[in-house]
Amino acid sequence: MPAVMNVNEAKANFSGMLSEVESGLVSFTIMRYGRPIARLVPIERSRKIRPLPGYGTKIAVKGDLFADDSALWENA
Repeated sequence: MPAVMNVNEAKANFSGMLSEVESGLVSFTIMRYGRPIARLVPIERSRKIRPLPGYGTKIAVKGDLFADDSALWENA
């Protein structure tokens, strides 16, 4: 489907337009008498970070995070 269509085309193909917008493939501009009157775009959803299965939500750190271990590394 074209990304720009007139009101009559949009009315006839509305269900298909919603499917394409929902999949995030395209957004549509609806025109009347050659002028844009509306835009059909997907809603941006926030992505939540989920822990990996089998791992807890907490992390245990062993050792000193602030120790100066620079002598252990070689200079490249």
